[in-house]
Amino acid sequence: MIALRTLGDTRVSAIGLGCMPLSNSRMVDHREQAVRTIHAALDAGITLLDTANIYAPSWDAIGHNEALVAEAIRTYTGPSSLTDIVITTKGGITRGEGETWGRNSKPDALVRACEDSLTELGVEIIDLYQHHRHDPTLTYLEQIHALQALKDRHLIRQIGLSNVTAEELDLAIAELGSAKDGGVVSVQNELSPRYRADLDVLQRCEHEGIAFLPWSPLGGATHAKDVGSRFTEFADVAAELAATAQEVTLAWLLRMSPVMIPIPGASKPETIASIMRSLELVLSDEQFARLQATEPEHTSMYPEDQPRSALR
Repeated sequence: MIALRTLGDTRVSAIGLGCMPLSNSRMVDHREQAVRTIHAALDAGITLLDTANIYAPSWDAIGHNEALVAEAIRTYTGPSSLTDIVITTKGGITRGEGETWGRNSKPDALVRACEDSLTELGVEIIDLYQHHRHDPTLTYLEQIHALQALKDRHLIRQIGLSNVTAEELDLAIAELGSAKDGGVVSVQNELSPRYRADLDVLQRCEHEGIAFLPWSPLGGATHAKDVGSRFTEFADVAAELAATAQEVTLAWLLRMSPVMIPIPGASKPETIASIMRSLELVLSDEQFARLQATEPEHTSMYPEDQPRSALR
């Protein structure tokens, strides 16, 4: 049986599937393959699927990934129970004509985004809705209240935060409560061998029992394939365990914290088997210490381009 971890008031597979790669421009003509990839994840026992409204091949295809996830769920006939599946989506980032990007977490904008996500996903309520990224035109408190309004209207069941600072998380917990209170149940921040700048956020999540869903856990699509060459210690441990550096990376993250639920991306069904093997790897204390001692680059794939201001 697949290992489980706590996400709010439910238990999900200790590793999830990041669905964003299934909607990049290279996958547009391979929708069947994308659906088979999600089906392979479900067959393997993965019960957490991560998506967002802006995961799409172009600005005029917003909702593409959510609709793809919905299609995969609707057409699934495998052995796993769909009642165990948790779908998390996100809102708060805008994408407009000419690939112009922005933020809009005003209450009416989040309601529209959430209602559109409900339509694309084909559900009446979203299992977990995560605020995607800080809107600098608003105080963070205003954005938190907008999220709570979605829950009060029964559009979403649980609240999560993404790309959040420790100060913002503390403010959200003070306002909404933490996981045990039915408040903030998840944080989705970047964390990988190359980026470990948010360990203070992870520490707060551990203290509060909030699930931490690291995005780009292998370093992102452009770096995942060469994680072993960029960080040779991961390749060395992989050789010792007859595994791949990518599998060792996921095992390292899983051992790092009991609240960690990595969400690696995949675009081929065959990749799911490798993701699942990471759950079976047992790192020795010495191996884990070696990996922990590696020096990250501390550079994000998507650096924050707006200052944090007027939190309160």
